[in-house]
Amino acid sequence: MAEIIIMPKLGFNMSTGKLVRWYKQEGDPVKKGEPIFAIETDKTSIDIEATQEGVFRKKFIEEGDSVEVTLPIAIVADAAENIDVAIQEVNSKLGRTSEAGNTDISADRSGKEMENRNAAEAAQSGAPMAKVQHTECGILKITPRARRFAKEKGLELERIQLAGTGYDGGICEKDILSYLESHKMKATPVAQKIAESRGIALEDIQGTGINGKITKEDLLGSLRDDKAVGTQMQQSGGFAPSQGAEGPFTSEGPFASEVQVTPDGKEILEVVPYSGVRKIIGDRLSQSKFTAPHLYFTQKVNLEKLLDLRKEVNEAQSKKTSVTDYIAKAVIITLQKYPEMNASLAGDKIEKYKSVNLGIAVAAPTGLIVPVVKHSENKSVLEISKESSALFEKARNGKLSPDEYSGGTFTISNLGMFGIENFTAIINPPEVGILAISATKDEPWVETDEKGEKKLTIKPMMNITLSVDHRIIDGLLAAQFVTEVKRLLEHPIELML
Repeated sequence: MAEIIIMPKLGFNMSTGKLVRWYKQEGDPVKKGEPIFAIETDKTSIDIEATQEGVFRKKFIEEGDSVEVTLPIAIVADAAENIDVAIQEVNSKLGRTSEAGNTDISADRSGKEMENRNAAEAAQSGAPMAKVQHTECGILKITPRARRFAKEKGLELERIQLAGTGYDGGICEKDILSYLESHKMKATPVAQKIAESRGIALEDIQGTGINGKITKEDLLGSLRDDKAVGTQMQQSGGFAPSQGAEGPFTSEGPFASEVQVTPDGKEILEVVPYSGVRKIIGDRLSQSKFTAPHLYFTQKVNLEKLLDLRKEVNEAQSKKTSVTDYIAKAVIITLQKYPEMNASLAGDKIEKYKSVNLGIAVAAPTGLIVPVVKHSENKSVLEISKESSALFEKARNGKLSPDEYSGGTFTISNLGMFGIENFTAIINPPEVGILAISATKDEPWVETDEKGEKKLTIKPMMNITLSVDHRIIDGLLAAQFVTEVKRLLEHPIELML
């Protein structure tokens, strides 16, 4: 029986989902439990698995599209099953009609076989290719694959003379390929790449090269003279608005087709859109930084005893613990002693929590993410180590579920493994504090012996810096908190009790 796959709702606050990857294409077999697609949440991407076996018969959105949760996005059914009724049901939910060319439903229903058969018949008969057909509403008839391919190649379909050989004169992918092949030799490779990357129609450019070929100079000259083209490039995302209407130009050199230069001479390595997870993280941290007045408290910690204890623990068991595990335990104990730090500001109320859900920041492929060790107040150092290690692995592979990175009450961020000697962290809202952990370095240390005499020694020292929301946390409380964390780390036996 046909199954209509919907955009899942993976979190309480999730209203839309962005599809970042299809693992299956139309016609592919589907097994129950294997991933069909991946969606992007506010922190990571998650694979969605099939709930039944069959064939991936139809998809209604493309990679990069965002739709509201619970809306249909695909159909899985038996290979021979008629899915017309299911498609009509999806069209109804999406507000589409089969006659509307911009939905691509009618052109897609016949499939690629219909396109190839019409093309072959036209070639065998010697008849001229059909003119591009439009619907009664004037919408171009084109398959989804052809539309996407044309967009990737920067072709403006309404501006070029392109004949369609697909069903009822519609444009298929083969027509786009034929057009590109026939126009490939009209421009030099460098000019062709510039045109493709900028979305410039080569028909609008007069070539001055051999046999009328379009050269790089022809394109750049047109860009300088034609402000309308510059505006077109800006809208396509080829350069930042501050770079001016002309945008960056291709520079000379062995990689001239790939190097872009701004009008003031800066070479551009890459232009990446500020969107997706990176933008979400940036927006949240900006809101935190400019809404919550941050106050910072730093302590220097002697880790000599902790490193000795960790060495003994690791030698006694197979599961190796990290310094972060012991810091996490020290923070958990301190949060229980000072519950005002284990809180959040909810509207006009301050909520203090009995549960300590400790977030530990980790770098993931899509950016910084904070897996949360839930109910950590009941866990030992070894239990924290095992659970956090599993969460870190899932985070690095982009497999965390929303429940595994939400609901935190306090966060720690450790950059010691990168040799960072000191830094301040931005509070992860709606929490009221975050502890930044720096690298352990051998430093001079003044030590007082039993006789009261002082001597200079070398000790493994580490800086920890507490950031607090000064709207809720006073300086005295913050100082007491970070000092207690320091005391526990310098007397680590208490972490094992």
